[in-house]
Amino acid sequence: MKQLLQTGCLLLLCLLTSCTQNLFQSASKTEYKKLTLDPEYQYQIRKDDKLSVSVWDHEELSVGSIYSIYNSNEVYGKWLLVDAQGKVALPKVGPFQVEGLTVPEAEANLKQVLSQWVVNPQVNIKVLNKQVTVLGEVNTPGNLLLEKERNTLVEVLGRSGDFNEYADKEHVKVLRSIGAQVHELEVDLTRADNLDLTNIVVLPSDVVFVPARNGKQFNKKSGSTLAVASSITAFIVLTRLIFSL
Repeated sequence: MKQLLQTGCLLLLCLLTSCTQNLFQSASKTEYKKLTLDPEYQYQIRKDDKLSVSVWDHEELSVGSIYSIYNSNEVYGKWLLVDAQGKVALPKVGPFQVEGLTVPEAEANLKQVLSQWVVNPQVNIKVLNKQVTVLGEVNTPGNLLLEKERNTLVEVLGRSGDFNEYADKEHVKVLRSIGAQVHELEVDLTRADNLDLTNIVVLPSDVVFVPARNGKQFNKKSGSTLAVASSITAFIVLTRLIFSL
């Protein structure tokens, strides 16, 4: 019986150790590179983008037209997928190259093609899947569609439901893939003199990460730690009672 009780105490002590082992681990520091953006930046259409194409008063030439009574968004409407060759298949036009073009450039090229059949065609092309991923300590994490051409970090965080109670506002990170490299910028949103960083433009496919304050781990694990500690105390008291008999 004595050996069994000693084994039980050791198991409980191991459990307590595992609960507290990661409480005060600090993240490794990395060297951050400031993300720069050309003031004349415009999104360039990519492979696998979903596009709607609208030609005013020509429903037969349109796909997911904004002029139609039918919804043209990514979830419910019709759209064209940019294929592996960077093209979309347009009604009457056939394969049409769009990869690497800005939306105005693609619209201008399509107007030129459609002018063979339509007098002064009014064309609107929309990218339906431009989105940024927001993770961490915000109230509504996940993928966020970007409707505008330029969206600031503060706007994106606001649309994600703002910070929750555990958010570390001093170390908000923006991650961006440029070629084969991932560039990372850390922003302190508690500083009023940081407007150049807090107003950084977030691009489609960026990841915004809001880490947790160090206290979150303690708050979440303190309850289970106290429970284990109480169990050990009760176990010790019980052991002493048994051995005193």
